[in-house]
Amino acid sequence: MKNSYLLHIILCLFACVQLSAQEISADSIRTLNDEAFDLGRDYRFGKALSYSYIAIQHSTSNNDNSSLASSYHVLGRTYGRMQYREKAKKYYNKALQIQRELENKRQIVLVYHDLVRISQEEKNYEKAHVYLEEGYEVAKASRAENNFLVLDWAKVSLLEEEGKHEELLEFTDEMIARVKAMDLSKMMLTASINFLEFVKGTTYYNLGNYEMAQKFLEKHTTNEYVHVPNLAKSYQQLAVIYKSQGNIEKQRVAHLKYQENLKKKLDDDYKSVQEELLTNYSLSKDQLKLDVLEEKNHQKSIIVNRFRVVLAIIVLLLIGCVLLGALIIKAIYKKIKSNKLLRMKYNKLEEAKLKAEMTSKTKSNFFSMMSHELRTPLYAVTGITHLLLEENPKPSQKQYLKSLKFSGDHLLSLVNNILQANKLEDNTITIGTSTFNLKANIDNIIKSFDLLIKDRENELNIAYDKEIPELLVGDSLKISQILINLISNAIKFTKGGTIRLSVEKLEETHDDVLLHFCVQDTGIGIPKEKQEKVFEMFSQNYDEINQQYQGSGLGLSIVKKLLEVYNSDIHLESKENVGTTFTFDIRFPKTSEGVDPNIEVYLDDVDFSHLKMLVVDDNKINQMLTKKILSIKKITTDIVASGAEAIETVQNNHYDLILMDIHMPEMDGYEATKAIRKFNKEVPIIAFTAVSLDDSMPKIINSGMNDMIIKPFEATQLFALIQKHMK
Repeated sequence: MKNSYLLHIILCLFACVQLSAQEISADSIRTLNDEAFDLGRDYRFGKALSYSYIAIQHSTSNNDNSSLASSYHVLGRTYGRMQYREKAKKYYNKALQIQRELENKRQIVLVYHDLVRISQEEKNYEKAHVYLEEGYEVAKASRAENNFLVLDWAKVSLLEEEGKHEELLEFTDEMIARVKAMDLSKMMLTASINFLEFVKGTTYYNLGNYEMAQKFLEKHTTNEYVHVPNLAKSYQQLAVIYKSQGNIEKQRVAHLKYQENLKKKLDDDYKSVQEELLTNYSLSKDQLKLDVLEEKNHQKSIIVNRFRVVLAIIVLLLIGCVLLGALIIKAIYKKIKSNKLLRMKYNKLEEAKLKAEMTSKTKSNFFSMMSHELRTPLYAVTGITHLLLEENPKPSQKQYLKSLKFSGDHLLSLVNNILQANKLEDNTITIGTSTFNLKANIDNIIKSFDLLIKDRENELNIAYDKEIPELLVGDSLKISQILINLISNAIKFTKGGTIRLSVEKLEETHDDVLLHFCVQDTGIGIPKEKQEKVFEMFSQNYDEINQQYQGSGLGLSIVKKLLEVYNSDIHLESKENVGTTFTFDIRFPKTSEGVDPNIEVYLDDVDFSHLKMLVVDDNKINQMLTKKILSIKKITTDIVASGAEAIETVQNNHYDLILMDIHMPEMDGYEATKAIRKFNKEVPIIAFTAVSLDDSMPKIINSGMNDMIIKPFEATQLFALIQKHMK
């Protein structure tokens, strides 16, 4: 009876081994690869990788080299879309090696096409041309026109990015003739001709031949089968052409169409990325991590073969080795189960790590882009408003301008809060250690609220302890952000009442001083059940209050997180219809310096008229605005619109200071500064950017720049910075 039971166990195990060794069809593997390709194209990278891993596993088990090469190719494309280019090249080359052995010329050409593209993304144009020539040799040997066409599309993109416009124009004409001679479907033929004519339009535009560019670009906007990004680019270039012709109406319509198509592309991209980030998926127990699969594949084959031999021996020697066989089976079963559990846990950890990296990278890129795109137009709004206020406007206009300035400042505050919230969420905020005057900081903050206080019919009182040292060491910007958010919150929820800010010294030692801050108002108060949630991000009071007092719900959460960086807590006391009080303590080191190095300079007494400055900025409005601000102090100003022009101008002229924009086409401010530093190491160069200080300062210093000012800014900030770097 016992022997019969063990025999059944052995036979079952033998059947399981045979079942696990069964092959799945090549069509099923092809379906897995098709799913992986579609998922990768839709930004759903996690699932795409999972499908590729399964396809590679089954291809290896089947010894199906053709399917294995296709699986490697699809996996390379997924990693390419994820910007993991080294991994992408690794699997492209694996696919290429197998396809060469199989002499599958069509697939070899397709791999070369992707290698050209990824080399182009890495700006390695020389390598891209090498791949292109090798691909054309294979296409020539295949004598198939379709293979040439695959590489032709890659060559068009490469020539366009290299700026070889004359060569691209000639090659495009050759391609149009080749496409028309091929036996293509009507839709494929139309789409191909449409795209090539679009390329000709943009090429003529880049060559400055606006007449020919207009002809092809206008035709492109009416064609069928056009892609939204290409359509956006056509309208953008047509807007420039119409502007050069003085046709304002057409320019306006083209610019509007450009914005519509650009928004559609951004919405589609954002939706795809959001779907990936919000997707909740998990790897099944059979989805092995590729690196582990490749390392263990050979060992697994040996183990399976040995296991079969052992089972055969156990069956033949069953009567004499029953006990020994049972022990071996039990040990093997435990080992397999343990290894499977370990592999599953390892796969889940790798999956979570990959998803976190993708989320962080996408989020960081998005906020960096938003910082630049939002601050740049705000510089024009706040700067022009400031200039108009300085030019003695009519009394009837002055109130409108003040309101406009307040709205611009409010919008800038909201942008700063959103970006600051992101940095705090990522724990990338650090505390500066410079000497500053706390009382002067508070006075400046109060002045900035004059208009809002009057509008809300409030009274603001300050109580500042005279025993507080005049100069402290810390991050004045972070302290200002904390106080601005608390005072702004008090003003918003108080009308016809009183707001009080007090700063009191609690204790003082030889090295530091502990200060107690209190912001108190007589506003509407916060219900007790809501008080714990007010410090949560995007949290506001209840709906009825939100309708009357709108806001982002970020201010108090930013205050709490900034105080945590200072190892401090914020305390709240509030009663409905009575008011609210916020308190916190911060310990500041005392300065050993005799004078304040950052003490305010009376700029009215400084003569700037002898200075000659160079402004490097590709934005026409910013050029006009900056030059106007500098003219207030009678500073001689030259303007250039690119990094290359800046290098040439500095070589031929003497300047006392350079304002250098960071983000410019062709050559950015970093590259231009490095080039200037090769022949001029003395002239001060100030970064002139809309990207936040925390993101850019290390790169700015490493490029050779001396300082930085963030757009938008107050004119006094700019003049103070210029005075700082005057010889």
